Amino acid sequence: MAIPLPAMMRKWRERDFERGDPPLGQRLALKLWAYAAKRPRLYHALSGTIAPLLARLAGTRGHFSMLPFAGAWTDSRDLPAPQGRTFHELYRETQRSEAQ
Repeated sequence: MAIPLPAMMRKWRERDFERGDPPLGQRLALKLWAYAAKRPRLYHALSGTIAPLLARLAGTRGHFSMLPFAGAWTDSRDLPAPQGRTFHELYRETQRSEAQ
């Protein structure tokens, strides 16, 4: 089954543009993410710090029923919490163990 993601995303952006710019919080969050994503060392440092923190905050539930700035998402669903370690950390461990 082929899902036309680029076309769907373009349509959503056009719809949002017609309604007016996204809220300031969304624009800032995306700009901050883009800034970090363009700097791999910063991105890895932040994700390596934030993932375990979110895992600890979620506790034994393993998800968040409410998060600041994600109210629209968590009104109708739970947001899964990170498992504690990032993909990059796990991948690096795998590569080290295979090299030995």
